[in-house]
Amino acid sequence: MIRNALLLSVLFCAPLFAAPLPPPTSWSLAGNWRVHDASDADFVGWRGSDRDWRTLRVPANWYSAGWDHQGALWYRTEFSLPPSTADRLATLEFDGVDYFADVWFNGQKRARHEGYFQRFAVDISEGLTRYNRLAVRVDSPFEDPQKTWPLRKNLMKGILNQHDSRPGGAWSPQGQDANSGGIWAPVRLRLSRGVAIDNLILRPDWSQGLTQPRLRVELVYRAPVAKTATLHLSARPANFSGNAFQLEQPVTLQATGKETQRIAVTLPMPEARLWWPTGYGQPSLYQVQVRLRDDRGILDQRSSRTGLRQVVEQPDNQGWLINGQRLFIRGTNYIGSPWLSTMNKARYARDFALVEKMNANAIRVHGHVAGRSLYQAADERGLLIWQDVPLQWGYNDTPAFADNAARQTQEMVDQFGNSPSIVVWGGQNEPPFNSPWMGKRFPDWNPDLNRQLTQRVADTLAKDTSRIVHPFSAVEEHYWAGWYFGTLANLLEPAKTATITEFGAQALPQLSTLRTFIPRSERWPATTQPGDPLWTRWKYHNFQPIQTFQNAKISRGDNIKTFINNTQRYQAQLVALAAESYRRQRFQPVTALFQFMFVETWPSVNWGVVDYLRQPKAGYYALKRAYQPLLPSIEPKNLDWKVGQPGQISLWTINDLPHPHRGSRLVWQIAQGKTVLVEGEKRVDIAGDSGSKIVDLPVTPVVRGTLRVTVQILSEKQQLLARNQREFEVRPQ
Repeated sequence: MIRNALLLSVLFCAPLFAAPLPPPTSWSLAGNWRVHDASDADFVGWRGSDRDWRTLRVPANWYSAGWDHQGALWYRTEFSLPPSTADRLATLEFDGVDYFADVWFNGQKRARHEGYFQRFAVDISEGLTRYNRLAVRVDSPFEDPQKTWPLRKNLMKGILNQHDSRPGGAWSPQGQDANSGGIWAPVRLRLSRGVAIDNLILRPDWSQGLTQPRLRVELVYRAPVAKTATLHLSARPANFSGNAFQLEQPVTLQATGKETQRIAVTLPMPEARLWWPTGYGQPSLYQVQVRLRDDRGILDQRSSRTGLRQVVEQPDNQGWLINGQRLFIRGTNYIGSPWLSTMNKARYARDFALVEKMNANAIRVHGHVAGRSLYQAADERGLLIWQDVPLQWGYNDTPAFADNAARQTQEMVDQFGNSPSIVVWGGQNEPPFNSPWMGKRFPDWNPDLNRQLTQRVADTLAKDTSRIVHPFSAVEEHYWAGWYFGTLANLLEPAKTATITEFGAQALPQLSTLRTFIPRSERWPATTQPGDPLWTRWKYHNFQPIQTFQNAKISRGDNIKTFINNTQRYQAQLVALAAESYRRQRFQPVTALFQFMFVETWPSVNWGVVDYLRQPKAGYYALKRAYQPLLPSIEPKNLDWKVGQPGQISLWTINDLPHPHRGSRLVWQIAQGKTVLVEGEKRVDIAGDSGSKIVDLPVTPVVRGTLRVTVQILSEKQQLLARNQREFEVRPQ
């Protein structure tokens, strides 16, 4: 019966039974829990024997733990404790349950929670015994495609239950396959005395200037009765050597009942180190701890990590300031996995190392809130984050759902806002009222659908004044020329928005990766027509034949290797062309650029420049060149090159970093094969944080084939500072 008791007795045998544990104390309840299908409403899973139930790992999404399930499961576990003292508070703390959680403890229902990403606390102080039984009914329901899914969804799960890059795709009847439900994040038992601290909300205060930062700390707590206590607050360097800051003051704790209360204090931190993004300084972090004490000792304590950084969005598209320094954002959209339990800090760090090597300085956590280790890894590396709320396309349009979404949004801000890497809160992605294309897909679409929802969420985000708030991600910011509409040439046109939050194209992964999910018998459909039945599995794994063959006009070639190369070449050409075009428009009007997307989230063919096995495609290396902080940019006047027809290539220098490069040389060569058409060099003084056109070069191709442009920036001492290369196809006249 007592499964977790074995673990607890091994780890804490002496203090657990020799004497009451001194609070505060915390244990993990990770392990193999018993589970049972809860689809039958008459099955009461919190009582009776669970001896014949199967086991499932906690924490884990049930799909990644080996159970492909839609709907509800009962989870059960047991644990033992020493005798309790009168003022002891026992709290079950869940870091994430997808999606509804009904918690039963020792035969009594204690809580119901909605939302997959939030930490929530359950007070189990009453009824706590030496041997205890915990039961949780977890429901991640299937939404009826005929009634609610996908235009009027009821679950605030963002890309986890509808997206182009998840199993089944965005619109097919299989679009909710491989459900993400489960107790996917850690569960802990916390013991404290007289009070329980549930959260610390940490925000920098810049009212005294950048050299005199202050830290505003909100303490979220529960207490059965009112009492006085002493609050001790400290902020100590977490990843560097430096000064610590402390504060101590008396506080009065209110009796909270079933709700929480808050205490706010401000900690002066004169000349504290600031948190800087990668390339601009060190991402200095402080470990902040709060203790509540009375004359008998510590009542409870909680710690969290944060960094001090100021974020300002300048007017008139003049860019974002971090600690007074302007940055141009070279970003990418990111989803690590649709099953969040499969990601951990090491795996996020692996992905972020690839992001940084690609010369990106920011990610957009696209349409979901990730596991807490993502934000920890980004904080430590200095990687900037645009954080979306988990709202993707259409939802229930009632005021009740808008209230629910606003509540969950506030919980996101409160619980994840300590992370200095999060510099933008982003609202709903492509809400229906901003997506007229939905009118062609859904008969009941209307131009005001979800307008109230989007506004409620945006208003909630705006309460956090320590960040930039982007009310929603608009279709106008998604520059899909060359894939969903238009041609590659449209990417050379002037941008119409300051933020470009999506651009890209699909590409197949390497053959070794493709073999893991497309069987040999289906690897070569008879035709490129989308209706060919052998494309069915490909489309389930997110491949888009219409856009590939009809819009982008990518040739399949004679074999699968040629097909892979053609798609990767096209993706590389598109992302480089777009990235350089929009970087040349820095602050006129473009301030932030996010390619779509970085990594493929499961065995699939989609927009990732890195496949799901973390093998980079050609597009990765193309972006790596186009995202160099110091870039010699190549601007073609047009892309329609013909033999004997004059064209033009312009060369630019773009420097996103603050330090200049005076006395540099720009060196170029334009050739076809061994025939050099144009070459030369020019001395340039490259200012910090600048972009300038240096030279216009007339070019006339002499033969069909490849026109290769190579350009370098050399320092005053002839050291190579940056290099770029582009190839253009020349057709017969």
